Amino acid sequence: MAAQPSTRRASFSVPPPEILVNPVNILLVDDKISNLVVLEVILAELGENLVRASSGEQALELLAQDDFAMVLLDVRMPTMSGFETARRIRAHPRASRTPIVFLTAMLDADFSKDEAYRLGAVDFMTKPLEPAVLRAKATIFADLFRKTHDLAAEERNRAAATIRAREDRLRLILDNTTDYGFVIADVEGRVTEWEGGCHSVTGWTAEEAIGRPISFFFTEEDQDASVWQSEMRRAAAEGRASDRRWHVKKGGERFFADGVMVGLRDGDGQLQGYAKIFRDVSAEHRSTVELQAISERERLAADDLRKLAADLSEANRRKTEFLAVLAHELRNPLAPIQNGLEIFKLLEDAPAPVASARDMMERQLHHLVSLVDDLLDVARITQGKIELKTRRLALAPLVEAAVEMHAAMLKIGQQELSVRLADEPLVVDGDATRLTQTFSNLLNNAVKYTPPGGYITIEMRRDGGQAVVTVSDTGIGLPASSLPTVFNMFSQVTGRRNASPGGLGIGLSLVHSLVELHGGSVSVTSPGEGLGCVFEVRLPLSVAKNPEGREPEAHADEGSATRARRILVVDDNIDAADSLAILLQALGHDTSVAYDGIEALELAEAYRPDIVFLDIGMPRMNGLEVAAALRKKPAFQRTVLIALTGWGSHEDRARSQSAGFDHHLTKPASPTLLKRLLGAVDVAGDGAAKSA
Repeated sequence: MAAQPSTRRASFSVPPPEILVNPVNILLVDDKISNLVVLEVILAELGENLVRASSGEQALELLAQDDFAMVLLDVRMPTMSGFETARRIRAHPRASRTPIVFLTAMLDADFSKDEAYRLGAVDFMTKPLEPAVLRAKATIFADLFRKTHDLAAEERNRAAATIRAREDRLRLILDNTTDYGFVIADVEGRVTEWEGGCHSVTGWTAEEAIGRPISFFFTEEDQDASVWQSEMRRAAAEGRASDRRWHVKKGGERFFADGVMVGLRDGDGQLQGYAKIFRDVSAEHRSTVELQAISERERLAADDLRKLAADLSEANRRKTEFLAVLAHELRNPLAPIQNGLEIFKLLEDAPAPVASARDMMERQLHHLVSLVDDLLDVARITQGKIELKTRRLALAPLVEAAVEMHAAMLKIGQQELSVRLADEPLVVDGDATRLTQTFSNLLNNAVKYTPPGGYITIEMRRDGGQAVVTVSDTGIGLPASSLPTVFNMFSQVTGRRNASPGGLGIGLSLVHSLVELHGGSVSVTSPGEGLGCVFEVRLPLSVAKNPEGREPEAHADEGSATRARRILVVDDNIDAADSLAILLQALGHDTSVAYDGIEALELAEAYRPDIVFLDIGMPRMNGLEVAAALRKKPAFQRTVLIALTGWGSHEDRARSQSAGFDHHLTKPASPTLLKRLLGAVDVAGDGAAKSA
């Protein structure tokens, strides 16, 4: 992960407090040696690899050679400015996602914040630099870089396990398939594997076949005509070569085979050999010939014969598709698998260390997803693209939902939570999702900065024409100097005793923006360090006293037993589909799985599910097309369709609703959310009202 020290590093060093096992690279870019020395002195105690670059050109060369946790980039440089350097970094495949922090002079009138953020900067700092702030930011990005690499290693291990499992499944298929012969040959056409039904169909054993030219079971006339070589050339050039011809068994008897040969290539596209799959269809071939003869002799039966021929043609089409799928599965183990999904399994009797490690990974994944969601929301708010789905809402269920989301964190943090709801219903005009997110962020902040044994209180009350929600804690508190800036973007309070270094400083900024979008205000008070904080949200009460309808998320009882349902899971990612099916089975439901849209439609006809979890982006037929096709059939008018996809914008939700979906979830959907949604379906009954 880390680059080797080079002449670009400082010629002196300050001993770090501890030696990091896996230091990461931090790139320092400035055309002035004195500025580079200052940066190295400030960051030396972190123990990371500090790499110098005296120009934008040199920085681009280094980024092309190695990975960096962050880039500290001076704006004003002679040959290539910091902005131009950042633009080229973002265009480079390897460095396009590397965090950039711009460094600029305090009174630099030409520095454009909008341009900096448009170029992908995560922050900027003015000179003279504050050492503690710079070290805190560098620590965050270094830790995030290490965690990202750790997750990548976990993904590679899971991918390797997936490959092994797939190979085991293929071996099981081959060992139990007697109708189809599977032959693997090298690039010269010599047999290296003789599997499946090769022995039962041809009579030759693997020992007799391996090492011989693949032409040995072709007919003599096809050998003389080099048909087998033509077939190999076509498979290499076009990817596959289908054939229907006579072959020879060990005893000399001929059989008519329907087969396909495909070229096997590695991840670099180099030809490694060939795979031939064939099936003895002699009976079908003779039947076809006989039917053709009957058609010529008995014209009175022409209509019946045409129907029978059509049936045989359909059977042949399905058979050919099956052969193509098997050939594809044989080629898959040679292709590199780049990514894998995190699969969370329900293990009732898992050993304590395994369960603890799994829970830790789930928490870290949730944390990363939350960071990404918050960053996206901040970007949308900054660009004015966020839209509120405003309706009359009761606040109490939203607060309860936020509390439920943090139950596990409260248990781990060993904090005591007290919730005091208002004596009367408090109804506001707002977006349920965004208000729940607001209270959740405030509660998350309290949990993070309250030590074990501390107390957290959420209280609701009415103050004239406003609803007031306060979140108070007995945590580490805030110094008076930090109160005015605590809601600023990327705000980090330095000098707090026992403060956790986690977070990017965007959660409270997002709270401030969301509350203002609702026409409200948020404030914070603190008696001082070590004495806790009180955050107060004020929202205008709705003129109407009653909320509109019900909120499924707030009223669905996750703990209540839900009726067992027949659920169809559709996703072209096999691991994602199978893991969701396993989870739903553990919740007491009956499941069936399809891996593409066409298969889903066929399976739905036979399975008749109550609920369908459906991925959107799939080959051959996407999820929107599948949903529209299902809604056209009377049998599926009341089936609950749930989109489960990585796309979650308002436009995506609108498209899924137009296609006929009842609900829209974004990946990864937590088990808690799935159980709550299934509970809401039970409450609403089949054909629940559409919601996203």
